[in-house]
Amino acid sequence: MIEKTVSKRIAIVGLGPKGLYGLERLLANLTQLEKSCPVEIHLFNKSNAFGAGDIYNPDQPSYLLMNYVNGYINMWPEGEPKPIVSEPKSFVEWLSDHAEEFPDASAYTFSSRATVGRYLCEGFEDLLRNCPEEVSCVKHVGDVHNILKEKECYTIYFRESNSSTKELNGFHNILVATGHPCINAPHLLPQPHRIDFIYPVNQRLDTIPTGSRVAIKGMGLTFIDAVLALTEGRNGKFETNDESSLSYIRSGLEPEIIYPFSKSGLMMIPRGNTFDKPSVKPFYFRKDSFEFVEPLDGKYDFERQLLPFIEQEFKAVYYSKKFKEQGNELVLSRDFTEVEFQIENFHKQYPDIERFNFHSFLSQPLSVKNLSNQTMQFMRKSIDEAEIGVEKSAFAATADLWRHLSDFFNELYKFGGLKPQSQKIFLEKYAGHLNRISYGPPIENMKKILAVAQAGLIDFSFCRNPRITKKDKISLTISGQENISVEYLVDARIPKIQLHRCAGELYGNMLENQLIFPYVNRLEGRLDFRPGCLSINEKGQPLDETGFANKSLTFVGTPTEGLTYDNDTLSRKRNDFVSGWAKDLAEHCRSLQPVSNSTTI
Repeated sequence: MIEKTVSKRIAIVGLGPKGLYGLERLLANLTQLEKSCPVEIHLFNKSNAFGAGDIYNPDQPSYLLMNYVNGYINMWPEGEPKPIVSEPKSFVEWLSDHAEEFPDASAYTFSSRATVGRYLCEGFEDLLRNCPEEVSCVKHVGDVHNILKEKECYTIYFRESNSSTKELNGFHNILVATGHPCINAPHLLPQPHRIDFIYPVNQRLDTIPTGSRVAIKGMGLTFIDAVLALTEGRNGKFETNDESSLSYIRSGLEPEIIYPFSKSGLMMIPRGNTFDKPSVKPFYFRKDSFEFVEPLDGKYDFERQLLPFIEQEFKAVYYSKKFKEQGNELVLSRDFTEVEFQIENFHKQYPDIERFNFHSFLSQPLSVKNLSNQTMQFMRKSIDEAEIGVEKSAFAATADLWRHLSDFFNELYKFGGLKPQSQKIFLEKYAGHLNRISYGPPIENMKKILAVAQAGLIDFSFCRNPRITKKDKISLTISGQENISVEYLVDARIPKIQLHRCAGELYGNMLENQLIFPYVNRLEGRLDFRPGCLSINEKGQPLDETGFANKSLTFVGTPTEGLTYDNDTLSRKRNDFVSGWAKDLAEHCRSLQPVSNSTTI
């Protein structure tokens, strides 16, 4: 027992990027205090990968790639106060220091998630080395499963690797940055031959025997990781052909066949380098367009009030590129009928050029017949267009557009900005497709998936919303097709936050302890909607049923999805609650006089 004088005892639960950013901002703000303030910061993480978390764990295989280029990655902020480390380096600068290991890396290439994890972990260690003298950081490897309030402080319960539970008390303030709290379908577990979550891939997917028939639910980035783990991760090889396409060489350790499926049956659109490309400046979907658009009680109707401007923006980008291909220029006007007039004349002059339809582009209608051929044809097209790039390809530029519109959309959407049922429609009908077209994998990974399919290891014949039955075997059936049976069903979806359906252990306990409450989007005279997240204010602090904020807790990242939009794990700017959290804590520390406190370290 060491007697320490502590003004503030703080915990950060979850030391992935969001927790790391919170720690960095807190240390930077504490360093600015004129008078030192004794602070103890306890850091809880499920693994030893402090700073990286599970998603960027440095121990994962190198074939699991980022889906955006190195130039966008920087764990250090640009604003004040400056970081406490003497030489904060962007990821590209860090790669330059490790040029012998990564000779081909640049701002325009894609790195593995493991490599990004190393960068984050080293940044974390650099923070600890430069910690102010009056601040002590204590690391705990374990799974936090409960938080209890006791008088004015909090007790944290966490489970170590040997499954023994420990508790630490006396916390004045807690930042919760846990990421995804729940699996996809808890009611189906435990079940033999079902894998509910693929990470870490070298543990979860190793249980699938060679020669098995495997169905994979979900066709996004996680699906790609699962396929690569079952092929390249089992010593399969990719060879480059003359035309830069790939061929897959089997190792003999793969499954017999993989049947992917999802509700839409659509693959993501791959993307190439977009770093240092000219930024798209929205012409229609921007703030001044809403000067005369009246929300109802502060809430917008997505399809009636936002979508028309979004559709105009998509059409403008597509036809601007198509006009340019023919040596013409599309003249944009606030009166969109003038743009439509130019487009009609363009199609009269060039009748063979495909007309743009926003809804078809978003959902890519598929015929039930020949699903596999249609899917592979679409993959080839999207790869070719991504290689042409966003500056020349109308297809690639249009697919990339949502990335440039989402910041302003988030301003309109966040904290109940849409009517309840309108939010439901957006999340169920549009959000997934917008994510699919704009946030796809690097071209290299899509080429690998196509090569595996061409090698006969992937069959897309049942990809579009098949009926699943489970008796003696797991069967997939699709309209007009005979059913097939598989031995393994893999869920390759990232779980969405659903507190009212599946809270997970920690969030379930916090609900029971009434530390958090589910958010309900309400509007008088309209049906309510529960997006699944917890109720928070604009600082990330949880609200009780009366709207009172608990200033001792702050939440960041995935558990806030529904009141926020697009919590990119590496973004320092999007939905940045940690900067305000750190600044407020430091200000509070400034006003405190040290008090005697005992803790076991």
